[in-house]
Amino acid sequence: MGTNGHYVVRYRNIYFASHCSCDGYPEGLGLKMLRLIRQPNAIATFRKVFGEMLDGLKSPSHSLLLINNGSDWDVEPPPSEWLRYFGWIYEIDLDHNIFRISDMPFFSLECLPDDEAFIQYITDDDFSEDSAVEDHIYQDHYGNTACSLRCPPEYKYKKPAPPIVDNSDLATYQSFMCTGSHVALSDMIAVSDIPSEAEHVRVTLLEVMIGQAMYDSAVGKELYAMELSSDHNQITDDQWSIACFMASFAFIPQMFEHYTHVLHPRLKRKEFTWVREDTVVCMATHLYDERCLQASVSRLIDEISKRKDNPGYYFGIAFSVFHCAVVKVVKDAHTTTFSHTSALQFLPSFHAHSPSTPGITALARLGHRVDPALLKRIMDIYHYSQHMYLGTEKSLAHRADSSDDVLFVCPGSALPLELWQEIAWYLPPHTLISLGLVSRLCREAALTVLCCPHLYDYRLVSAPRERPEYLQRKHLHLRSASFSAVLAGTPTIVDIGVQF
Repeated sequence: MGTNGHYVVRYRNIYFASHCSCDGYPEGLGLKMLRLIRQPNAIATFRKVFGEMLDGLKSPSHSLLLINNGSDWDVEPPPSEWLRYFGWIYEIDLDHNIFRISDMPFFSLECLPDDEAFIQYITDDDFSEDSAVEDHIYQDHYGNTACSLRCPPEYKYKKPAPPIVDNSDLATYQSFMCTGSHVALSDMIAVSDIPSEAEHVRVTLLEVMIGQAMYDSAVGKELYAMELSSDHNQITDDQWSIACFMASFAFIPQMFEHYTHVLHPRLKRKEFTWVREDTVVCMATHLYDERCLQASVSRLIDEISKRKDNPGYYFGIAFSVFHCAVVKVVKDAHTTTFSHTSALQFLPSFHAHSPSTPGITALARLGHRVDPALLKRIMDIYHYSQHMYLGTEKSLAHRADSSDDVLFVCPGSALPLELWQEIAWYLPPHTLISLGLVSRLCREAALTVLCCPHLYDYRLVSAPRERPEYLQRKHLHLRSASFSAVLAGTPTIVDIGVQF
């Protein structure tokens, strides 16, 4: 068989690759590598040989660990950078004790399956002895190459244990008054336990966006890789960008259009990201571990405490992609108290049957709270607003305590709120921005509509609690949804995440 394949060894974060010009399929090169690393004391032998190479004590061309018909060892970039050029890559990851296929984690090097089980655990349910393995490689529910659910836990790759948390990292948590450590988000923000229809729309939209991210092969690989991070300092820039996008999506103005009209700012890596004036996010890992959770809560309280001149309540989000926890910090002139949720599952399982998780629901509802700065934030992303009155920012804050409601002289600006509200429901977003600059009454009417998600000029008004039947095929419901929407007062249906 003339299929290319690569035999890769990772050690001390250096990648050694040997190219095989034929027989690169799993039942060829894949089994050869499996048998090689399955030999007695193989892991110790590999570490010794490749350690000597890295220390300059042995030439790569003299290695006895090369496979027949394979080239000499070359030091290469990580496989993710050249995977698309080669169909099959088998990696012995000595840094994490993982056997990888096509840059995805599969088996533990310390407990490998036999040859028959190896083929069984990398193929789907339709594979048979008469089939070609490469036509039946197992995929998770989001289309990523993955280890089959049939694989017993003892063979699967192992995730790192939670890091050791020093007592000093818990000092803040222990020094302030905690009013609740497993508080429901609905109690924290004083809303009903059951999301309103408007909240449900935002929850469903966030589910779709998370599902679409998981369906992207490059993002999927990074999410699998993030499971192997020992602490938040090991998160790469690409992984941070993915995580911060997921954590912050619920808090950006829900306006989505072509980038020439609406452009959300690119996030820059920081330890803390303020997604609203009262809400801050920090990246974390292992939030299911109580000490890791408390250490992340401490970091958020320390950051919020820096806002010494601004009493009130603030929210912090500890976010690990797989879990999140919400912290509420209440500051007054003399005391600071806090409460927080437990660690909530955020990312659905890659083998999920439902896109819903407690963490997605929590962040979507937290993002739906009234935002006094929403109009200003929308104007910052809307290119339509570039031609508008240059004194807008000053006008938005103009005479907040004044009894004069009018910001700009406009006939009819003293109409009652109910009438302005009725008008606002028929306007597209860029016209709503103009309306919000007329008067405080008009701003209130405009913001009621602008807080609803908009896709182009379609306002999303509701979503069914169950995905329609036509979205149930091939797990499409995990990354798409159907919404009832309104365009200029006319009801319609908008499907998001569907490709026909």
